[in-house]
Order: sequence, then structure tokens, then C-alpha cells
Amino acid sequence: MGDGRRRLRVLCTRTGGAGHIGAVAPIALAMRAGGHDVRWAVAPDGGAAVASMGFAWTPAGLTTAERRDAAGADIAAVMQLPMAERRGPLFSALFARVAAPAMRRDLGPLLDELRPDIVVRETAELAAAAMAAVRSVPLVTVAFSGVLPAPARPAVINALQPLWAAEGRGDPAWSELYGDLYVHPFPPSFGQGPETGATRAVRPSGRRPDADPPPWLDALGARMAVYVSAGTEQPSTSFPWRPVVAALGRLPVDAVATIGPHVDPAALGAIPSNVRVERFVPQAWLLPRATAVISHGGAGTVLGAAAHGCTQLVVPLFADQWENGLAVADAGCGSVLAPERRGDDDVDAAVRDLLDTTARQDAAARVAAEIAAMPTADDLVPHIELLATA
Repeated sequence: MGDGRRRLRVLCTRTGGAGHIGAVAPIALAMRAGGHDVRWAVAPDGGAAVASMGFAWTPAGLTTAERRDAAGADIAAVMQLPMAERRGPLFSALFARVAAPAMRRDLGPLLDELRPDIVVRETAELAAAAMAAVRSVPLVTVAFSGVLPAPARPAVINALQPLWAAEGRGDPAWSELYGDLYVHPFPPSFGQGPETGATRAVRPSGRRPDADPPPWLDALGARMAVYVSAGTEQPSTSFPWRPVVAALGRLPVDAVATIGPHVDPAALGAIPSNVRVERFVPQAWLLPRATAVISHGGAGTVLGAAAHGCTQLVVPLFADQWENGLAVADAGCGSVLAPERRGDDDVDAAVRDLLDTTARQDAAARVAAEIAAMPTADDLVPHIELLATA
């Protein structure tokens, strides 16, 4: 590097799942563009996505399916809890108890071989924090949504104690999981940031597809457009598809519903003429044309919709989606549909309210402006370099 900076060896550690990889991809791309060598340690089901960005990667940890199967009994019990109480036990079971030991097994040899100058992890990859600390490697944590609520943290800490002991460290403190720098993607109005001064905001950014959008998208946006998505994971089958589609059919809008790989189209009932159903459409093509978004509350969808000034109706299904919906509601740019309010009349009222409320549209525009003012991943590169060279 001709500017006097040292070329760094950067190791990105990730669990499987598109949202987990997508959160850290902008940082990885920015570090590579800055002249650094970037390698990924990621579950095998994430390898194709990493390779498509031109990165070398090493298989590490469990796939999404393996993780879900190993925690099956825990998941079944968690899903019986009120939705507001699910995130902590679910996070603890999937990522601390099941995924972290498998990642430690695979990550140890790679750390010792690669000897990275810095490790960049996402918040659900819980092995790297202890492993980087014991090797005196600076750690950057990249969040994909808000922090885990405080009442949910003790279960995670307890589940991580054997891993930390195996690394020769004492019981973990929650603050140690934040690392030397915590990268937070939520705009100020969404809150849910960490309790640490070593925090940098980053503007959420989705990757644009290389292909051209299909011609039918050209007509979308001639009148109010609504994008509906429940993600691509198995819980998408529990989304209230039929009442949502029926409600949209009664309104003067054009809608696109992307149902993913698991949903039977028959579950949507009769498809109105103003609703187009697709298995998958990159949201980078849809969000610039959308006025409103109805979703499961996945962080990528919520932040993408917020960046484009869309009002939102969040119908949480799993994981951090309840808290993501609360962030939207607290910011005033949308609402959350609780599990007990998903009948036909409830959904119809919520969809109409989403499209008719000027105050929510104003709040959505304000949040979009906040996101536009946030630092980019490129802006964070000097801060990350400083950690590795201090």
C-alpha cells in the first residue's frame, strides 16, 4: 500500500443466513476496497453468497438447518412463550448453546493459521469474542439489528461459560461481547443501541443485483405500491398471507408479494388482480418503487424500507422481529401486528391504517433522512484500521 498504511489480514466470522452475511458484507467490501486482505469463516450454506462477492472463505460452524435441527426441542418450547419473551431464549439456544461450540471447533485452526490483524464478527456469531481476546486480536462486532434486551442476556452468558472456560478465560461479561468497536445499523429514531462508548453508526445498505430488473417492474409505482415479504426462512409459512392479500385486493394500490421457497401459493387464497405474487424479487428493485411495506420484521427488510422512506406494518414471526417492529412503531413510521390481532378484520384495519396515515408518512421521511446522514461502511475503515495498528 503506497500511502504508508499497512495491509491488514481481516477475518470475518459469520453464522449462516442471508441477514447475518448481509449485515457485515458492506464492512468486508469496504476493507477490501481499502487494500486489505479479507477472508471469511462462514457456515457452508453461506459460502455461495460470500464467494459471489469475490471473497475467499473457509467453512466454519453449522448451517442454518443444522442449527435449527440441533435446537429443535428448545425452539418448540420457545414458540409457546409470548412473542415479546421469545428472543432471549431463542438466541441463547440457537447461537450460544448450539452454534458457538461448533464455530469454536472450526475457527481455532483458522485463527492460528491466518493470524489475523483484526476479527470482524456479527452479533450472532458468539465464539470469536473469547477466541480473539485470548489471542490479543482486536474485535469488531457488526450488528444486524438492535441489541438483545437486558432481561434476555443472562441465559446467553450462562450458555457461553463452557466455551469461555475452554479458551482459558473467566465467566464472560456482556460488555465483552461488544468487542473493541460495535457497529450499529439503526438510525437514532430506532434506538436499541449498546451500552458502550465504543460504538459507530453505519448506514444500512443492501447489495444491488447484477442483473436487470424484469420489465413488469416498470409499471410499479404508477399508483401507490405495496411490497409484502415474510422472508425466505421456514417461519414464512406462518405469515397471515390470506388476510393480507385479501385486504390489499380491496384497496386502490398495486402490490407485489414475495413468498419465498417454503410457502404454498394456495395459502394466499384467491389472488386479486392488483397483487402480483413471486417467489423472490430482490428488494433493491422493489423498495425504490414502494410507498409501504408489510413484512415479518426481518432487519434487512425493516432497514431497507426505512432507508427508502416507506411506512411499515410489521408482522413478527421469529427471532429479533418483535423488537424490530417496536423500533418502527416507536419511531412513528409504522405499527406492529401482535399474534392475537391477525384475523381478517384486524389485518384489514391495519393495512388501511398503514396507507392512510399522513403522520406515519412524515415520520418515515424523517427516518429516511436520518439514515441518509449516517456514516457509510467506507467511513468506518480508518477506525477499524486504527484498532489493528494501535
